[in-house]
Amino acid sequence: MGLNWIWFALTIFVIIIDITTSSFTFSWLAIGFIPAFIAGFFIGFTSQLWIALLLGTIAIIYGLKVSKKYITKNLPKEKLLVGKYEGKQFTADFNLQQSGECRIKVNEVYWTARNIGDDINFGDIYTILNIEENKLIIKKGVI
Repeated sequence: MGLNWIWFALTIFVIIIDITTSSFTFSWLAIGFIPAFIAGFFIGFTSQLWIALLLGTIAIIYGLKVSKKYITKNLPKEKLLVGKYEGKQFTADFNLQQSGECRIKVNEVYWTARNIGDDINFGDIYTILNIEENKLIIKKGVI
C-alpha cells in the first residue's frame, strides 16, 4: 500500500486544477491514476507508474479530441466584444460631419468613429454598422 495513496491525491489534484482553470485538460490523467491506484494493492510502484503514464497519455490524446469535437459542435459561438457593437443604436454626445472622423465613447470604451451617412448632431440616434481597422463605421438614424 506504501505509495498507493499518491494516485488518489493526484486524481483529486488534477480535478481541482481543471475545475479552477476550466480547461479540462488534466482530468483525463485521472483515467490513468485510478487504475494505478487499484493496481497498487497488487503490484509495485514502478508498475503503477507505467500504468498511470500509459493510460493517462492515451486518455489525454483521445479525450482532448472528443472534448474539442463536443465543444465546437455543442457550444454556441459567441461574437467577440467588438462584434456585439454591430447594429446597435446609441444617442450621440458629439457632432460629426458626413465622412468625418472623431473620437467617441461607446459602452465606456473610447473609439475612433467614421461617419458614412448624414451629419450627426448632439442628441441624434446613430447606428454602428461595422468595424474596420479598429474604427466604428457609423451612420445617422436607426437602420
